[in-house]
This record gives sequence, C-alpha cells and structure tokens, in this order.
Amino acid sequence: MFNFRKKSALLIDFDNVIGMTGGDLVTKIENWMAWLEAGGFEAKPKRRTFVTKRVYWNGMNERYRPAFEAAGFEAFACRAIAREKKSSADIVMTLDAMEVANEFRGLKEVILLTSDTDFVPVVNRLQDRKLDVVAMGNEENTTAAVYRDYADAVVLRRDLIAAFAYTPPRRSWFAASKPVQTKAPSAQSKQSQAATPRALDKLDQAADRLVQAAKGALGSPLSRQSVYRALQTLPGFSPTGPEPWFGAGSYKQLLRTVAERRKSELRLHAYRNGGLCVAYRAQE
Repeated sequence: MFNFRKKSALLIDFDNVIGMTGGDLVTKIENWMAWLEAGGFEAKPKRRTFVTKRVYWNGMNERYRPAFEAAGFEAFACRAIAREKKSSADIVMTLDAMEVANEFRGLKEVILLTSDTDFVPVVNRLQDRKLDVVAMGNEENTTAAVYRDYADAVVLRRDLIAAFAYTPPRRSWFAASKPVQTKAPSAQSKQSQAATPRALDKLDQAADRLVQAAKGALGSPLSRQSVYRALQTLPGFSPTGPEPWFGAGSYKQLLRTVAERRKSELRLHAYRNGGLCVAYRAQE
C-alpha cells in the first residue's frame, strides 16, 4: 500500500511569528519549510504536501515579498482601513482559513502559524469540517498550553527556531519502513479499562471539563474534537465499549446531560443538520 502524503494548507501570521522567532524566518525559508513538510513538530512525523501556502503581514513588510514568492507563497499585505500602521491580517487569515477548507479537494489539515489565541474559534470551526488543525505556541507564555488543549498539534516557538538550521535527511531508495508492532491488550489491562467510577461522578467531572474548555473557546461552539480532547484524560472515558461517553450512551446525549447540569455556564445549540454542540454562556 502506498503511503500518500497528507494534503495540507499553510497560513502564516507573519507579524506574529517573526516577533517570536527573528529575521531568519525570512532567510531560512527553505529549511523550516522542509521541516514542516517532514512533520518535524509531530511525535510521529507524517510527511505532507502543501496545496497552498499563504503569508499575511502589515504593508510595512512588503520588502519580504520576493523571498516568500520565490518559495511558492502567496503574500497578502493586510493594511487596516482606519489606522495606517495596524494590520487586518487576523481577519483576512480567518476568512482564508474557511475558504481553503472548501476550496481544496482532499484537504486533510490546516496549519495556522500564529500564537494569537483569538484563533481558537477558527480552530474549532475547521475541526467541525473534519480537518486536522495545527497551531503555534510560545512555550514561554500560556499560548502553547492553550493550543495543546484545542489544536490537533502544536508548533513550538523554540522548535521552529531550531528548524532554521534543519536539513532533510538523505533518503535511501532501498530503505523499507518497518511495520508498527502493536500489542494486544492483556486481560489485566482490559479489566482496568472496564473499571470506572460511578456514572454520576463521571458525568459531573465531564461537565466541569467542558465548562473550562468552552470558557477557553471564548464563546465559540466546541467541536467534537475539542470535546473529546477535554475528556480523554478522565479515568474511564471512552466513546465506545460497555459505557460509552461516561454512560450517556452517545455524544449527543452527553452534551444534553452536561448542558442540563451546567445550565448557568453552558448553552446547547442545535445545528440544522441535526448536530449538537455546547458553548460557554457569558456571565452577566
């Protein structure tokens, strides 16, 4: 079976990223792009092909256009209408993120190189479209922790800086990939997984986790991936098995239950297609 590359879109908030990493972001494009393509930021690297590469900046950074266009990027100068030195890059990048989700057939992933946590709602909306989302985080502040909670993967500032010196390894025509060996769960492991706390306690813990996740999403509806990520570390959680979704039976019923238990903090929203989501209820 052929191991096809993952189709990905790359969108970069230039002003945000260069402020964290420095001028080599421009002079070492070939290096860090090769690192991204090789999946250097992932625990289990997966090679990808970028179907589109776009960079957004304040008009004052137009001098970098030749370098990025030579590397195959589309560059957008996003000058704010009312204030000359400000940038509208955030809103343009947000609109483009939703556009590429619809435009490219077979797209599997969107990489948003920005540590601005205002993009959390964008992450959720893209995940609702069954896309993996990678964001950027600065390990020296809270942004890395925020995006670990919401994105499918995080590019750390220090790792991107290290990638300025990245050179792709030489690949041998005769190198064969080794199959991943997986161990069947032992009887003891199965018993451990089956042992769970009382349903009431589990659902209360789930409700607490979803309140915190929804609060961090700034009012944006939580995607199914965000709900799963918020719950997966709770003991006994599984979307399948004898007690799926902490005994609620289904994803939708879990949302109904936690929304009922946290009426003052969560609101339940029904989509026209029959789907459900929860979002944080702003406190008056």
